[in-house]
Amino acid sequence: MGEKVGQFYDVQEFVEEANRTTDLADLSRLLHGVANTFGFDYFALVHHVDLKLATPEVIRLYNYPNAWTGTIIERGYFSDDPMHAACQRSAVGFLWSEVSRIIELNTRQKEILEAAVYAGMGEGFTIPAHVPGEYNGSCSFGVRYGRDVAVEALPAAQYIGCFAFEAARRIRLISELNKTPGAKAIARGLTPRQMDCIVLAAKGKSDVDIAQLLGISAPTVHQHIETAKRRYGVATRMQLVVRVLFDSQLTFADIMR
Repeated sequence: MGEKVGQFYDVQEFVEEANRTTDLADLSRLLHGVANTFGFDYFALVHHVDLKLATPEVIRLYNYPNAWTGTIIERGYFSDDPMHAACQRSAVGFLWSEVSRIIELNTRQKEILEAAVYAGMGEGFTIPAHVPGEYNGSCSFGVRYGRDVAVEALPAAQYIGCFAFEAARRIRLISELNKTPGAKAIARGLTPRQMDCIVLAAKGKSDVDIAQLLGISAPTVHQHIETAKRRYGVATRMQLVVRVLFDSQLTFADIMR
């Protein structure tokens, strides 16, 4: 129990610092630190586009070994990355060793996995990031070859990955808004009942549980949450909770209370 509480505060500290930063270099530094805290050597927070693409809206933060990054670019591995392909089939994080259970690996993808091991990459964990109307992306954490991933750290990594991607999107958005005089963020306008449903969903409650607690029907709960997801333009409840937390409409204290 004590270990889980410690992990929660490590996640909360990362979220609070990431929410304050307005610079991608600072976010990269924070990711490096929190990755080490949970026993990872590497991180990669990226949009799933060619590494050579350098347009302003593309998110690309990572500390993979230079040799592996160079190999990816030289051999054009990025467009065939099996982890990116698996992200299309999953809404939650997955271990790299489990990717063959999610997709059927082709010859090129098997070659990529073998080359990664040769470059010293070991096990890892990838958290998909799907935002309608934007590039698909992910946040990955990995270890050097020969090291084990701490399984107990994966739930924390799931949250950190989601928050990190949202922080990067926010920094990009602020940068673009600053270039457009008079631009304003769209007000979300969530109702108190929608917020009640989101808080309970963040606690892990099902629609039926939430309905019983609030004295409404399960379909009504589902509708409240789906409406909130559409207003934020997100696909999953996890992403909704992350976005509401980053908008400061919800705090960790609300979830833990």
